[in-house]
This record gives sequence, structure tokens and C-alpha cells, in this order.
Amino acid sequence: MARKKKGSMRDKLKGKLKDRTKESHNTRDSGGGMKNYFNADKMTEVSTWWAGKGDHIIDIIPYFAGENDPRNDEGEPAYILDIDVHRFVGPMDEMVVCLEQFNTPCPICEESRRLNREGYDYKEHIKPLKPGRRAMYNVIVRDGGEGEKKGVQIFEIAHWFMEKHLAKIAKDPRGGGFTIFSDPDDGKSISFERTGTGAESTGYSGHRFVDRPEVITDEELEAALCLDELVEIKTYEEVYEIFFGKKATSEDEPEEEEVDEPEEEEVDEPEDEPEDEGDEPDEGDEDEPEDEPEPEPEEKKKPKRGARRGARKGKPKDKKPTCPHGGVIGEDIDELDQCDDCKMANACEAIADDM
Repeated sequence: MARKKKGSMRDKLKGKLKDRTKESHNTRDSGGGMKNYFNADKMTEVSTWWAGKGDHIIDIIPYFAGENDPRNDEGEPAYILDIDVHRFVGPMDEMVVCLEQFNTPCPICEESRRLNREGYDYKEHIKPLKPGRRAMYNVIVRDGGEGEKKGVQIFEIAHWFMEKHLAKIAKDPRGGGFTIFSDPDDGKSISFERTGTGAESTGYSGHRFVDRPEVITDEELEAALCLDELVEIKTYEEVYEIFFGKKATSEDEPEEEEVDEPEEEEVDEPEDEPEDEGDEPDEGDEDEPEDEPEPEPEEKKKPKRGARRGARKGKPKDKKPTCPHGGVIGEDIDELDQCDDCKMANACEAIADDM
């Protein structure tokens, strides 16, 4: 009778299979597609929730921001991680946190500005390089099913699909105050519907606040995670290698004066892209107004090797109109008192749909 050898294949398989089973459990609700921007080491014991097709009710649980939150000071109360992320980066279609929101150079943004200066087509070459706003929350699913039993989970979604709607309905149209929906005592649950499936028809609609049957408990508050600690913020060199497919040389590395390059220099293009969830559609693309034909540059330009989208003839983009009331057209839509009767409302809405 053969004896089992020490360190046999059987022993090795048993140990590794346990790890793979645990990993599969932790990622059971995750979708396929691009590689996300979470720190894998920090997410091993974290439960994530993805809204399936149908109606949902969630409670957003507040937490205290950490040192990697680009919009809140460390230790400040927060309910959302609002973060700029580049999508479809490199051959693995990775999601990469944009470094410029932390006042450090970003090689993808640098390439975007280079292409813009050289007159490339915005929609084909520059827009895909723009970071999109993502939103991450601590939530408790109140659908009454298995999701509610899991307690606090992480919900990550395009800012366009969730926070944009919540920010709008939170403002009182009469008194000008706000509904503090994330308040643990006096806040509201959030109801919404996800419709469609796949990249062409997915949407989120019907966002509204509903009364909570009870307050958020101390145990639920303590279970909320510091969201900015869950994301992976790469170095300039790491982002460069993912994007261009090669290591940065001394000539490629940014100069000191480029660190605080002001965004307002880009006056010939929209500031943001429409955010989409994973591989879901740009909401404004379906009915997007077409630009009038413009003369193309005499020479055919080629983006740097490794940049996304093949090089084709570029063309300068029409200068974006300005808001007559001092806002940012397309960005401050419905935020100003004059928006309802503004003569630029249609143009503003069209630009917002394309952001």
C-alpha cells in the first residue's frame, strides 16, 4: 500500500483550493469586464453589492474620510467617495484612479492635453482619455431579501447614475434647504429602479427618498468602512506603464512645473465625460447633437504608441458656449435660479448629456 508523501500534490491542492473557494465567495457578486480600481488586499473580507434589474431600496451609511479622499479632509464625516477614474486603460482595460485630483501629474491627462493641443478629434481621441466621476457608498440593502442580511456592503457606481440624481432631489425647491438623506437619525432611505441589461439599455431612474422605518443603529454605523482606504492609488510610473505599455524614461517623466497645471487652459472641450457603470452606456451619446463639419488638419497625426484608439485625422472642436449667468455650461445645469428661463437651456442640456 502506497504511503502518502509529505508535501504531495494532494496537500498542495487542498490548501490552494481553500483559498480559491474563499476568493470565489468574496467575488461572487462582481461582474466581469474591466479590472476595477479597488485594492485587492483590502477587499478580501469586504462584501460588495451590485444593483440588479428591478426596484431597490437602500440606506447610505456615513463614515469618516481617510487621507486618500480627494474631496474631504481626513477625519471629516462623509457619506460618499466621489473620485475621478480613468477607464479602459491599457490592454487589460483597467480602471485607474486619476492622479491629478491629488495635485500630482497623471500621464493619461498629460497625453489628453497633448492631443488636444495638436488638434485631434475630441470624441475619438481625447474624450476616451478623460476621467469619469465614480461614486462609492456604504449601503444597507433594504429589499427584504438576502442582501439585507449581509449588513453594510460597498456599492460602487457611476456618479451619473446615482449621486447626480440624489444631489438634485435633495435640494428643497421651495425653501432652498437640503434633505440630509445620509443622517443616521433623521435621514431617508433611497428608492430607485434599474432597467435594462447590457451595455446598450441599462439605466437607473425613479430616484426618490422614502421614510426609514427606524434609525440607523450604532452597530450599523460602526460597520461602515473608510471608503478611500479601499482604492488603489498608483504611482506616476505605474500608470504610465499600464497606459503606454512601457516603462517611463527620464524624458517621459513630468517636470516640476507641470504638477499644478491649471485645468482652465482647456477652453475648447467639455470638462468631464459622461460616467457609465462598468461597461454600461454613455447616457448622452444616443441623442447627442452632431458637430458641424469642420476643415481637417493638413497632416495626419498619430497619437503616441500605446495610447488608446488608433490615430485618425483630427479636427479642432467648436468653442464651447458660456453660461450667461456666471455658471459652467453643462455642469451647473438646474443649479442656478435662472436656469428655468435661460435662453441657453437647450445648449446647456446637450452639453451636459455629452459630459
